[in-house]
Amino acid sequence: ATISQAFAQVLAKGLEKEPHKRYQSVDDMATDLYGCLVSRGEGVYTAFISYRVASEKFHAQLLYQLLNNTVTPAGNRVIVYLDVKRLVKGEDWEQGFALGLLNSLVAVPLVSRGLLEPLQELRGTEEDRQDNLLKELIIMQTLMEAVGEENASTLRSVFPVLVGAPYPEGHPSYPYTGNLFVQGSPAIVKQLSRLPSPPTSFAVADFLQRRGLPGAAEARAKGVAQIIQELFSVQAAQLWNHAGGLPLEDMA
Repeated sequence: ATISQAFAQVLAKGLEKEPHKRYQSVDDMATDLYGCLVSRGEGVYTAFISYRVASEKFHAQLLYQLLNNTVTPAGNRVIVYLDVKRLVKGEDWEQGFALGLLNSLVAVPLVSRGLLEPLQELRGTEEDRQDNLLKELIIMQTLMEAVGEENASTLRSVFPVLVGAPYPEGHPSYPYTGNLFVQGSPAIVKQLSRLPSPPTSFAVADFLQRRGLPGAAEARAKGVAQIIQELFSVQAAQLWNHAGGLPLEDMA
């Protein structure tokens, strides 16, 4: 019998000679060991956090810290997939991403101006750049449309978290965050292309086909604006009434 690369990584980290390189808590080690079970098809993640690094890195890390290894009222342990916590060093991005999203019960995309504004650059042409976050959104929606079909994933729900931008220092409402809709997101959505962005949508279709998952044709046909409109049409949590300016040590 052989051991997986993921399990070997857990063992190596646990046996590091220098204490600061080892696991700093039992929860961290248990979480990584659980990831080994997921890779063997013997477990699923509770939630997959999807976010744009440039704008929501701290929000994603804080949400991970709040949710991971908690227990639901029914007594179920919550295990969260966050790429910076789960991707094995040197592992192919798509392989790690597929392990996370395709083996999670709930997808939690963080939606903000930081997510939306880069999408304005996509004009529905072959010259568009690939947008990895848009790939995740298309896959989530495609998998949800295929719930109940043969060969569908474990995903059962998409629950967006809407993140408003913080008020600038000196503003009467500082350090709170604002209302995403008041801050102009509807106007941004109206400017998004109604056409699919071929580099991104075709990459998603290829991904689904290679994984034997349904929805490749639907993924190719989804316009950029449609994807975001569908995201706003489902029940979500609003995260614009909390104080910003959290200490950096809380984000480590």
